[in-house]
Amino acid sequence: MVFVYQRTDSAFETAHLSEIKELDKIVWIDILHPNEEEIKQIEALFNFKLPTKHDREEIELSSRYWEDSRSIKINSYFFVSFFFVENAKSHYNESVSFVLQDNILFTVRDSELQTFDMLSQMLLSYPKELYTGYDVFMQIFDIRIDRDADLLEYASRECDEIRKKLLWESGSHSVDVLRKISTLQEFTLKVRQSVFDKRRILTAMAKSPKLSKQIKEDLSIMMKDINSLIEFIAIDDNTLDNLQNLFLAQTSIEQNKIIKLFTVASVALMPPTLIASIYGMNFHFIPELSWGAGYHFSLVLMALSSAIPLIYFRKKKWL
Repeated sequence: MVFVYQRTDSAFETAHLSEIKELDKIVWIDILHPNEEEIKQIEALFNFKLPTKHDREEIELSSRYWEDSRSIKINSYFFVSFFFVENAKSHYNESVSFVLQDNILFTVRDSELQTFDMLSQMLLSYPKELYTGYDVFMQIFDIRIDRDADLLEYASRECDEIRKKLLWESGSHSVDVLRKISTLQEFTLKVRQSVFDKRRILTAMAKSPKLSKQIKEDLSIMMKDINSLIEFIAIDDNTLDNLQNLFLAQTSIEQNKIIKLFTVASVALMPPTLIASIYGMNFHFIPELSWGAGYHFSLVLMALSSAIPLIYFRKKKWL
């Protein structure tokens, strides 16, 4: 699918590829799941090669950002989480390609992303002062950075909830809590990859002579926002590590309690076992063997021998 956004005097409007007549009115062409016919049509119309899926997934900096005399080509990560996207089975970074050429922004992607849906609604409902592809590109990254900040705030809130659960709720050291901590660690790692990728791209882009002074100033502000997100990510990472250590410490405490209980039970049962063993010996000359109250005496003796260690442990506050 190809979505063409054209700028009119006071608003934006969408058009199909076949309806394009004036190229100078086009600001943004969003290409989602393109087929071969659409790719050939766009490449013939604008005289350039669209990035392939393999190109979008390259991780080298030279593949993430490339600039020539005509255009700027960018491959960037956009984070997708199953916390917020129903059909996402895991946390992952979706690669999106950007091509800035002749003041037109081309975006190529294989997945539906909320950032692009938000921008599309914004352009059609409340058009801002966006006149070129560079303006639209900056708006996309601005929305994405705000979205990443929201994701990190979500992770921070979840960390607070886990901490409260571990500290104040009994039985909170379950496997589900450990799984949640591990999931949040993966979540934070993927967000960090996405944010670091954007910082590399914006740093390279700030050196471009194709950008206006105003856009470079906006880039400087975005870089400050990204640096603050990176600091926030470091805090979340430390918090999750502390939560994992707290979980392991609580698990160890619970295990120690169980071991202590069994130890106390073993110590308390040892004297009665000894008494029962002595009176269970088949010797003829046992003084209490013919005693009428011998059975009851042995039971009382075993009860006292169990009670005395328990009373001693309680006084020592071991129980």
